[in-house]
Amino acid sequence: MPGKDHLITPSELIVMKVIWKEQPCTASNIVEHISKQSDWHFRTIKTLLRNLVAKQAVGFHVDVHDSRVYHYYALIQEEDYLKQEREQFLKLYYDGSMSTLLTGFLKDSSMTPEEVQQLRSLLNRRMGEQGEGGNTK
Repeated sequence: MPGKDHLITPSELIVMKVIWKEQPCTASNIVEHISKQSDWHFRTIKTLLRNLVAKQAVGFHVDVHDSRVYHYYALIQEEDYLKQEREQFLKLYYDGSMSTLLTGFLKDSSMTPEEVQQLRSLLNRRMGEQGEGGNTK
């Protein structure tokens, strides 16, 4: 997992999302996916890949048939990374208070009835896991 001083930037995250979905993949594969939503040049994506390799977020192996082609794969799992980001976000902006975060989101967003029901189900399930008398973490 990248350390605190090696956080993945928003641009690098776009590349990581392609790698998580398509791995292993070449730089050309990544460019093909990203070009649907951005006009980044091949060299820009290669720079982002170099940065991700340096941060130990991505690894690669050389193609057995063409030594100029690298196949990239994630060294960190998407869910692990997202969990770390959620925890840092919660600590940084809400002093670690989940209830403050949820209250803010609920006040400021327009949720569909389906989303409200989904949230209610998640909360009910969480309450069931904790039981009547205890808090399980």
